[in-house]
Amino acid sequence: FSAEVKSLIKNFKPDALVYLPFQSSTFASYLRLKVLAAFAKKARPVFIALQPKPLKKWQQGFVKFIKPKMALTPSPTLKQFWDTIEVPNKIIPLLTDLTIFKPIGDITTKEKLRKKYSLPVEATIISHMGHLNEGRNLQTLIPLQQAGFQVVILGSSSTPTDAVGTKSIKNTLLASGIIIIDRFIKHIEEIYQLSDIYIFPVVKKNSSIGMPLSILEARACGIPVITTNYGSIQTYMEDDFGGIKYSEPNEFLRAVTEISTKPTQTFIKTKVSELNNSFYDTLYTQIDP
Repeated sequence: FSAEVKSLIKNFKPDALVYLPFQSSTFASYLRLKVLAAFAKKARPVFIALQPKPLKKWQQGFVKFIKPKMALTPSPTLKQFWDTIEVPNKIIPLLTDLTIFKPIGDITTKEKLRKKYSLPVEATIISHMGHLNEGRNLQTLIPLQQAGFQVVILGSSSTPTDAVGTKSIKNTLLASGIIIIDRFIKHIEEIYQLSDIYIFPVVKKNSSIGMPLSILEARACGIPVITTNYGSIQTYMEDDFGGIKYSEPNEFLRAVTEISTKPTQTFIKTKVSELNNSFYDTLYTQIDP
């Protein structure tokens, strides 16, 4: 860390120091927390990590030695690891900005948004947001496209290795008729709002954060969600007043068919605001126990 960061923390004299590393729970993140905590020895350090990262055996042992005094995560897998090495920890939900992610309320606006993004106005649109890589299990969306639904994937503008080449997952999806938007979208909430269903097909434990924000954002927009039982979503959201349906990937078509027959207004009510309150309650309790 720079001398400026060290000086800033020392001069501020915080009562608590909350560290949420961009790279999550890497070995380097644990080391950085230890250094930051040394700049404010009287502060209570709180470590927030969104998903587990692979550690070598010797690194696990070292983390146990320098372990955080308190760690928070939405990931049951990471919590289990922390329990194993005796790191004090709690599960915490994530925040959703409800001033941005909200229902649009009328069919005319939905149609205008579809025209804005050159998407079929009359289709039943199933959207997904995330990286275009094999770990996301995106190939399970192809049968939905083949069944007559329009799948739209908002992918990252960066290109993973397995999204390159003629045999890439991206080319496979495009060949099936799935629409991929991989440019920068300023108002991603509009992609949810123009959708009929949001789908989350990820099954691999470390292919997403422990509580996928896209699921919360879709629900905040009043869009029904079909998802695998991933991370801590079911722990906090349950079926979200009927707005979330849990499904194995081989049952996605059945789940989509069932949800697509229900009125849109059925899915407006959600627990997302409750999760926001729970986030603050959990964090403040650890900052000032």
